[in-house]
Amino acid sequence: MDGFDFDAVGKLINLPDDHAVAMFVAVGKPLEPARPRGGQLALEQVVIENGFE
Repeated sequence: MDGFDFDAVGKLINLPDDHAVAMFVAVGKPLEPARPRGGQLALEQVVIENGFE
């Protein structure tokens, strides 16, 4: 995704200096339920909530 100040987002979430924002994910309400897909990691394995503390 483009159009974001990646450095500003890093500061906002207190991203450590040895890390970098690599991507953004668009989040919203679906128009219809998602179709099942296999091979996905559990949400707890890929999501970090509330930044770095």
